[in-house]
Amino acid sequence: MNINRALIVSLFILILLTVATVVNLNNSKSPTYSVSEYRDDEAFMINVQCVPEIVRSYESVKEVYGKKNILFFRYVNNSCNSCLDSQLNELLNFQEEIGKEHIWVFPAYPNDRNSKIQLSNELAKYNYRNIPADSLLVPTYEGEQKSYFAWINGEGEMDMVFVPDRSNVHHTRQYFLEVKKRIQNLGEN
Repeated sequence: MNINRALIVSLFILILLTVATVVNLNNSKSPTYSVSEYRDDEAFMINVQCVPEIVRSYESVKEVYGKKNILFFRYVNNSCNSCLDSQLNELLNFQEEIGKEHIWVFPAYPNDRNSKIQLSNELAKYNYRNIPADSLLVPTYEGEQKSYFAWINGEGEMDMVFVPDRSNVHHTRQYFLEVKKRIQNLGEN
C-alpha cells in the first residue's frame, strides 16, 4: 500500500513539474507581434484592429505612397523564394482578372542598383514601388517575417489584411474573391 501511495505521489509531482516547465517555456519566448487570426473554412484573415503595428506603419507612409481602392502585396527581400513565386503567380492571375490598376506590390529591398535591377526584372508585370522595411512594417509572426496582402479602401484606410499560406492556396483565392467583390462594388457606386 505504501508503495502505491509513493508511486501516486511521485506521479503527481512529475505532472506538476512538467506543467511548470511548459508554462515557463511559454513565458520565456521572445516577443512577436500579437496577431489574432480570423479562421473559418473559407478564409484566413487578420483583423486589422489586432495588428496595430501594421496599421500605424501604413498611416506613416500613406501620404507618400497613398493609393485608394487597391490591393497591395508586401514582402521583404529575404522571403522564401518558392513561397514568393507562388504568391506572385496567384497575384498575377488575379491581376489579369481585375486589372493592373487595382494591384500594387510593395517589396522591401535595399535601395541599391542591384536591387533596383532585380525588382524591375521580377516585377515588370506589376505596379510596384520599393518601400524600405522600416517605413512599412512586415510583421514577424512565430519567428518569421510574413508577407501579406492588404486592401486599401476608398478613404485610403487599410481595411482587410491577409497572410497567405502556400500550403493552402484556396484561402488566397477566397481572399481575392472578397477583394473582387469590393472592386465590383466600386463600379456600382
